Amino acid sequence: MSRLLIIAYIVFCFEVGVFLFVFPWVSLWGKNYFLDHYPLVANIAHNYFLRGAVSGLGLADIWLAFYELWRFRRELGLVSSRPTR
Repeated sequence: MSRLLIIAYIVFCFEVGVFLFVFPWVSLWGKNYFLDHYPLVANIAHNYFLRGAVSGLGLADIWLAFYELWRFRRELGLVSSRPTR
């Protein structure tokens, strides 16, 4: 993969992760077409377990961004790897 694509992937993962982590807890989460017209979907969307699961996916995505950044740092040679015995 080219360096620019890796950087774009890291930024994308981080941004999506932050969005998924924060969005279920803002007021905009409960204001959309589907929640207004389908009460069952509204009950599910307002469930704190679902909100927590979505936030958990966001945390996993943020972790993936940091992991890829760590791997990319090694690929660039900014960090020397451990010597093998």
